[in-house]
Amino acid sequence: MQNKADKKHLLLWFMGLMEKRLPVYLAAILLSSVGAAFARIANAWIVESVVTSAQTGNADGLFLRAGLQFAAFVLGWWVWRVGIIRYNIEGRRGIARLEKLVFSKAQRLPFAYYEEHHSGDFISKLIYDTERAGDIYSSRLRRLSAAVISTVVYLVPMFYYSPPLTLCLLIVSLISFSGNSLFLKPMKASGAVQAAGNGKLMEYLTNMLSGMETVKMFPVGERLLQMFSKANKDCFQGQERTNRLSAGLESLNSFLDLFGALAFLGLGVWFVAAGRISLGGLTALYTLYGSFRYVFLDIGRYLPQMMNCLANVENLYDFLQLPEEPRQYAAQAESEAGELCSADKAVRIEHIDFGYQKDRKIFSDFTLQIPKGKCVAVTGESGCGKSTLAKLLLGFYPPDCGYIEICGKSGRNSTLREMREMIAYVPQEPYLFEVTIAENIAYGLAGSGRKASMEEIIQAAKTANAHEFIRKLPQGYDTIPGERGNTLSGGERQRIAIARAVLRNAPILLLDEATSALDNESEHLVNEALNRVCAGRTTIMIAHRQSTIALADEVIRIGSCGRGEIQG
Repeated sequence: MQNKADKKHLLLWFMGLMEKRLPVYLAAILLSSVGAAFARIANAWIVESVVTSAQTGNADGLFLRAGLQFAAFVLGWWVWRVGIIRYNIEGRRGIARLEKLVFSKAQRLPFAYYEEHHSGDFISKLIYDTERAGDIYSSRLRRLSAAVISTVVYLVPMFYYSPPLTLCLLIVSLISFSGNSLFLKPMKASGAVQAAGNGKLMEYLTNMLSGMETVKMFPVGERLLQMFSKANKDCFQGQERTNRLSAGLESLNSFLDLFGALAFLGLGVWFVAAGRISLGGLTALYTLYGSFRYVFLDIGRYLPQMMNCLANVENLYDFLQLPEEPRQYAAQAESEAGELCSADKAVRIEHIDFGYQKDRKIFSDFTLQIPKGKCVAVTGESGCGKSTLAKLLLGFYPPDCGYIEICGKSGRNSTLREMREMIAYVPQEPYLFEVTIAENIAYGLAGSGRKASMEEIIQAAKTANAHEFIRKLPQGYDTIPGERGNTLSGGERQRIAIARAVLRNAPILLLDEATSALDNESEHLVNEALNRVCAGRTTIMIAHRQSTIALADEVIRIGSCGRGEIQG
């Protein structure tokens, strides 16, 4: 599938996500469908044998025939059972793979995606769209496929009993099916509206949860509630429309079901009266037609439902096709880069230009070199690009032109991951996961292939001035700090983040406003930790507090035009 407009291959693309398990999955659907149909055909044979024997008064061989036919019924049921068990297993496996694909895709997207999109949008993709699209694996495709397969299987013995009557019944069924087809487009459109409405609900819900303090303290809570209520009403109206369509479809199918039964009775009486089919054959045909009519109407019932789910598949397709973060950023001005970073330089930035918007540059011809082992403070007015510089060093964005080299690694000779391994990063608002404090610190070695020992974790915490307060917690290092670490103070969270960075033991320590939101006591403790951590290590501190800047060997002030000035 090459583009969004090529919707006819959407289902094929979605099924292809199952990869090598797809043949097993499809075989299970075929096996269960044929098994169920064969069991019903065997049941029709039993009915024919009993009615014919009752009509003729001759029961010779009835028990043998009925016994063999019953054995065929049991065989069909057993085949259905084996197929349906395997189908359920493969369906669940397909859903699990789909969820993994969406989640892993989220990790490979560039940082810019998360700055440009609301978190509720991704949550909607991971939960609502994935769940609805997964219905195709778990039920929709099997039900639709089983209806189509069973229809074909039933037609074989039905034509055997009476080709003309079967042909008439088939025409009646096709007329019924044409009525169901009217619901295809409305159901798909309704599914798209529901998916969009659910995404909005997720956005407002995450806004409310993330800003609960503001919601409680300011009238904005009432405004958010109104917005959520409106989105909820829109989503409800979308669901109501889907329910009305589904109810209309069910009502139409009930009418068509009655119409089909009356048509069969009228045609059956006429064919028996004309001597064109026996009573036993008509009874067997009626038994088969009951199942045939049911599964044929199922095609019309399940096809609109499949279209509804495809709207969610389309959302996932668009998400999974988003461009991913490259393994490495190519040098934008390699000709200007010159030789690799000299042995005494930890960071080399050459003539970079960058802006989040093309017509608004944050950096213009910015050049900076940081010697190894030095502690450098980067300062400047708000909005001058201090945090943007950190994002560029971490490879979250590529420069529009120019060159960045970290410990001799660059876009020419290294991947982004290799360059990031050179940096231990402590953000302004460190994120703590809802696992133990020991595990939060141990994440500093994530991806290194080595597991941190408890002794290493404790030593890192001591270096970061965090050991004493951790030891006093109810469960010590086994304490779970809550969502985003909300049971700890800002200074405590910051020191745990520093301990994580210490454990990483990278050549460069990058701190982005590490003390900007702390009180004086917390700042003192954090600065004590920084003084200990920065010793003999290349450190880049983005800061505006004088107490933090005083720790630096060198101060670089970024001007309003994105030019660096060394102040000493």
